[in-house]
Amino acid sequence: MFRNIFSSIAGENPKSFARVIDWEYPWSAGAPIPHVFSNGGTTYLVYLIEDPKEGDGKSLTMIDSQSETVYPLALVSFEGSTFRFGIANDEVFSGLPLYNHGLKAYRAHIVEHSEWIEELKGIHKVHPYYNEDSWRDRNHYMLLFHDEIFEVVARGYKIEVFETTFERLSVEVVKRMNTKI
Repeated sequence: MFRNIFSSIAGENPKSFARVIDWEYPWSAGAPIPHVFSNGGTTYLVYLIEDPKEGDGKSLTMIDSQSETVYPLALVSFEGSTFRFGIANDEVFSGLPLYNHGLKAYRAHIVEHSEWIEELKGIHKVHPYYNEDSWRDRNHYMLLFHDEIFEVVARGYKIEVFETTFERLSVEVVKRMNTKI
């Protein structure tokens, strides 16, 4: 039986809520320009790291992901391939189902008692070798960017930092997706 995120069945799972997590490299609140790549086993997220000078109110930098400009970029590798991207921008965050349940703009979260994970488990239960234990180490991560939301169900993640162009880092991601390590 599937449930939507607005409700839960009494006695099964408490209602979903978002818990803000420490994120080592916060993204730019103005223009993080997130890029998502996935190959069926790993999902990669690239974004512009927050520049401490950006929030001083004295300067405004135009970001062009197609330029040869070198930026501080994060590459996050998630151990999982189920993701959603886009969904909403910061002007409509208040319409999100978890808005009054822990979501904070421009922050990273883990969704506790995730309805999305429960939905995925329900889909997979028809598999003859389904194993409930295989879901115990999965987390529902939710990152709220300025113009997009990124969600992924994954076992964990690793963040690397690069000083490079969006294009060069995108090429690096494609190489990683197509190379056995």
